[in-house]
Amino acid sequence: MRLARIEHWRCGEPISWKNGSGSTYVWVPDDMSAGELDALCEKARESYLDAEREFKKLTPVSPPGYGAAITPNTPDAKTVGELKAEYATQAKAYEEYQEVVYKSRNPFAWHLNLVSGGTVLRFDENTPSLEVELSWGHNHGVTVDYSPTQTGDYPFPEDEDDNDL
Repeated sequence: MRLARIEHWRCGEPISWKNGSGSTYVWVPDDMSAGELDALCEKARESYLDAEREFKKLTPVSPPGYGAAITPNTPDAKTVGELKAEYATQAKAYEEYQEVVYKSRNPFAWHLNLVSGGTVLRFDENTPSLEVELSWGHNHGVTVDYSPTQTGDYPFPEDEDDNDL
């Protein structure tokens, strides 16, 4: 796998001009060409925008609760089976709504992974093959730029010890 960068543009300008990196880093197979990645990016963009359009068409669906419920306006003639059937219908509608919400709220790299059939991996899906720890000792008060890598949309969990520094 090798690292690839996708620079996002809008209105003829790179997105990075305004408070952000504007780039998505992903892992691609060694034999993938720039043209193949570009075609997948176009598909991912369409997937993302289609999901957003589908989401915007929906009316929010409220969660149905924990089970069939009898409310003050429930007719006395309604059976338990009818209440359960109504609940099942509401639960299914809510589940379908949540699926659309989930798809529309995932980042671009998720859509790229989806349209590539899993061949393009998000930056955080590939673990480093080599890792070392470097101890700086007790050099408190020394100004050091540790060159931290900014991962943007993919925050890695911080070590608890780092919070004490």
